[in-house]
Amino acid sequence: MDHDDQDQQHGQGEQPPAPSGRVNFRRGARNPAGSTASLRADVLAVLGVLKVVTYKQLHALIASDEYRDHHRTEHVAEAVRDLIKHKLVEERGRTSTIGAKLGGPPAEPEPATKAGPKKPGGKGPGEKIFGLTPAGLLAAAEALGDDREMGGHARGAGSTGAPHAMLVNELIITAVTGTTTHGAPPREDDRQAPPRRALPEGPLPGGLDAWATEVPHVITGKHTVIPDALVRLPELGIPVLFLELDRGTMTDVRKVAAKLDNYKRYFDRTRTEAGQERLEVEARYNAPVPEYGYSHRRTVRPPVLFVLDRGTKGGRPRYSPEALEARLKALRDATWEHWQGTQHESEGVHFQRFDGKIPVLGTTVDLLREHGWLGATWWRFGRRGWHSLTDSLDDRPDWELIEQRRQDREAQEKADQEKAEKEKQDAREAKLRAALEAARAHNATMHPCYTCKGPLSGVPGSEDELHEQAEPDRLECPACEDRRRKTPKARPIVLELPTARQERRAAKGEPPKDDPWWNVRLLHAKQWPKHARETGETPYSMTQIPSGKSIPSRR
Repeated sequence: MDHDDQDQQHGQGEQPPAPSGRVNFRRGARNPAGSTASLRADVLAVLGVLKVVTYKQLHALIASDEYRDHHRTEHVAEAVRDLIKHKLVEERGRTSTIGAKLGGPPAEPEPATKAGPKKPGGKGPGEKIFGLTPAGLLAAAEALGDDREMGGHARGAGSTGAPHAMLVNELIITAVTGTTTHGAPPREDDRQAPPRRALPEGPLPGGLDAWATEVPHVITGKHTVIPDALVRLPELGIPVLFLELDRGTMTDVRKVAAKLDNYKRYFDRTRTEAGQERLEVEARYNAPVPEYGYSHRRTVRPPVLFVLDRGTKGGRPRYSPEALEARLKALRDATWEHWQGTQHESEGVHFQRFDGKIPVLGTTVDLLREHGWLGATWWRFGRRGWHSLTDSLDDRPDWELIEQRRQDREAQEKADQEKAEKEKQDAREAKLRAALEAARAHNATMHPCYTCKGPLSGVPGSEDELHEQAEPDRLECPACEDRRRKTPKARPIVLELPTARQERRAAKGEPPKDDPWWNVRLLHAKQWPKHARETGETPYSMTQIPSGKSIPSRR
């Protein structure tokens, strides 16, 4: 039931809606501070997420830029006091003043209300911390308007200043608003909330509704893992992120690393959904429906973010920037088995697969204060350098580069193949050319064609040129020989027998000078002597003559 409706039942009379920019009604018995129902609902919603807060933190999350002049911190204080009246909110103590000693923002005095002026100092140093009662936790769930798991109401938080919870709140405010009080100009009007400096990359999407704190995740039986905070970022393609803040209170970094063991156990839990076995964390946080062939053993687990703070010890920083960097590296080394992937290579591009692994990111509070959540403030364990949140979690290989290299490789292989073929062709042509030149040189020393009296090898460069060395008994060039073969009833050329006088002179080394075919005549005389010619053993058809020869050899 709305608290303004309760006022009507107690005789307060109907209260009209607040005009634009108005943040309170007249005071009454139910709401003596005069806060509006919408402002009280906003306070409950913030407390439902953060569990314990200060006035300044409430104001930073509730008051949007256009209403900062109206929604002062005293208005938030009025809503808190009315909720305390309804036993939905309770005071949990005060924050520690160590931050002010270390140069952080000083503690603010309690905001003034219409009931009276501020009371500087109050009951001690620091700011008041407020949290939900059990009944307030139920009211906060209604104010948030969804079926989210609320977790506990952090009963013990605030008793020792809640430095851990306050720092988690600061990180969430930085993510939701994209602003921070660190590095902001000094406050000029003490009635307004502290000025906030805008961060370079702005806020994360989703607003406060995307966040939750201290939500238990059951591993088995009584064993649970409770992240300091979690955020759902479907707009960035990230179903859920788990946040762990380390203020350096655990000296042994291995104890911090051991948290991943419990995360691993929870992330590996499965449930059967519509006959299909899925990871519980996927089903719980609405991860995309797996593709065909899904196997939860190959699915990359949700990311876990470790944010390291310099901490405090004896009023001084616990870690120097160099020591904090060393602690971050030690955390990386202590958790390698949870995040280290397997190396792969394609087209010279090296990448990793993270089947069943947890993406672990590390950063520091100082980096988030300086650059925000969307800046290059994250170190993905196993990689080099600082990257944005989305780039740190992008495990996809550079497919465009791989495809380009594949195309380049295939083009190079084709070019190499064409070059090799050309070289082979050139080699063949060079060999043929050399053989042709050798044939030309040899044939030039031979006798001329018996029919056309031209070169025995034919016209150089013609289709009918003889490409091999002519046989000693060849008489015709290729063109004349081809015409003779095509002539019906053509008979092969058989040279006449030399005379006895010619033979005697040839034996003395004086062959006939007017007979260039003398050597062929001698060959014909040996192959076809006088008695063979008289008996008709000379060839009677050109088909009996092998190509390139005038007459067949006798066997």
